[in-house]
Amino acid sequence: MIGVDDVINVIDSFSTFLELKGYSSETIKQYCYDIKLFLRHTGKKPWEIEKRDIMSFLVHLKKEHNYRNTTLYRKLACLKTFYRFLVDNGYVNENVIDKVDRPKLPKRLPTALTREEVEKLLEAAENDRDKLVVRTLYSTGVRVSELCNLKWDDIDLNSGEVRVRGKGNKERIVLMDAETLNLLKKYREKHSSSEKVFPVSPRTVQRIIKKLAEKAGIRKKCTPHTLRHSLATHLLERGVDIRIIQELLGHSSLSTTQIYTHVSRTLLKQEYSKLFELPK
Repeated sequence: MIGVDDVINVIDSFSTFLELKGYSSETIKQYCYDIKLFLRHTGKKPWEIEKRDIMSFLVHLKKEHNYRNTTLYRKLACLKTFYRFLVDNGYVNENVIDKVDRPKLPKRLPTALTREEVEKLLEAAENDRDKLVVRTLYSTGVRVSELCNLKWDDIDLNSGEVRVRGKGNKERIVLMDAETLNLLKKYREKHSSSEKVFPVSPRTVQRIIKKLAEKAGIRKKCTPHTLRHSLATHLLERGVDIRIIQELLGHSSLSTTQIYTHVSRTLLKQEYSKLFELPK
């Protein structure tokens, strides 16, 4: 008879599988949490799940927790990965998630800050660490998980080249501007004992950016990812080839990067309107 211990072992095996696939520790933690949440809601073991159980779970999240479709989409993607793992390892015969339609996602453009807003964010920083967190996110375009995993050995303080381990453990080289490099050199003199440049969690970085944005009076939603979006948009506005931006951001598909062409166009229209605000 298959018991609770077997379910725990399966989730542990799934966690190991994700780690070998190169998923970040934060993503693994979130995936395992979501699976346990799902199984607690259904009161069933993974191999007893039916389509109606999944639908019931999604409805519960929507009604009781007021989750948006984007969150439901992520939860479903997690379950799909889990059930693909179960099928591949002989725990179940079919992936029941394939029978469930994914929630429709709104086509929203990423939020980008203006250059002036990035400067305000930097001015709001009261210590070297927070200022460098902002500068590094903006100058390199790294994801928050990549920032938190960045080691001193990954940075060439002479050339400004930074080795980043992205999604799927793929490596890429990004660039860092001269001013950020100089600040990092000084910062390292005081923090050389740590292997990581910023030994903090992604959640801490999110709190730092949110606090600085509020202090700077920026009304847009501002997250670490906003700085990544901002770099991509500003590079595109300055005529940098979209394929170079794709490489810097670590996008496997050009279509993911092309969303910034729409952001750039929107900003262009706004500036164009200002240009023609002539006296009547």
